[in-house]
Amino acid sequence: MNYKKIYIEITNICNKNCSFCSVSNRKKKEMTLEEFKIVISKIKKYTKYIYLHIKGEPLLHSKLKDILSVCLENDIKVNITTNGSLLNKNKELLCESKCVRQINVSAHSASIQELEDIINAVNYINKNSKIYIVYRYWILKNIKIDDNLILNKLIDSYSLNEHQKSEILNNKNIKIRDYLYVNKDIEFEWPNTSLDYYSEEGHCLGLTSHIGILSDGTVVPCCLDSEGIINLGNIFNDKLEDIINSQLYQEMLNGFRNNKRICELCKHCSFNMKKQ
Repeated sequence: MNYKKIYIEITNICNKNCSFCSVSNRKKKEMTLEEFKIVISKIKKYTKYIYLHIKGEPLLHSKLKDILSVCLENDIKVNITTNGSLLNKNKELLCESKCVRQINVSAHSASIQELEDIINAVNYINKNSKIYIVYRYWILKNIKIDDNLILNKLIDSYSLNEHQKSEILNNKNIKIRDYLYVNKDIEFEWPNTSLDYYSEEGHCLGLTSHIGILSDGTVVPCCLDSEGIINLGNIFNDKLEDIINSQLYQEMLNGFRNNKRICELCKHCSFNMKKQ
């Protein structure tokens, strides 16, 4: 089994409380450096790419520099998803790191005032490294696209022409310049067994192209299971091979291959339906 990527939540602590993010009842925890080393030692033969993302703000981690060093030592490429508030503080570290491949900035979490600092930090990183940077923007349900202050701020800040402006407002993926992009999409609903949406049919790339690991070591089938409802095992205690070969993992995998959803949480997930 080789994964395109593995999501690792090095912390579920965040310095924001965004309305579009799901409410978490999990205990706040920062994965220790030793725990992270255990994770890398157990997953490195299964993937070369990790995403520091599920919940929480990865740039808050007290040992971020050491975590990146561990990734470099193990030839692991790192993608980081951040709300951008700590980019300026960490811009030199990120530029100097030789393992960071991409930084996804959740622009929808920023105020206009915060976005100014984020843009300055992004431009610094873009100028001083070859790290891919993507402004990610979820079109929130209560905001009309034509009235969107964040997108208009990006348009003004990068002096985009009329054609580029039209593209950024109407397309999903826009290239601003080398290594710098905007990725725009519709806000999604976090899966929850209380949602009205329900389907026993459906395919998912979870378990085949990726899995997720929460800060307490819980292994989940994808990054949308932010509460660890589908607990496949614990990477701190179990071998990933044993988790992959477990009954639940294989039942879910075979179900997806046959367009069937086995777990209740998956039956209430509309994300893949939106993507189709």
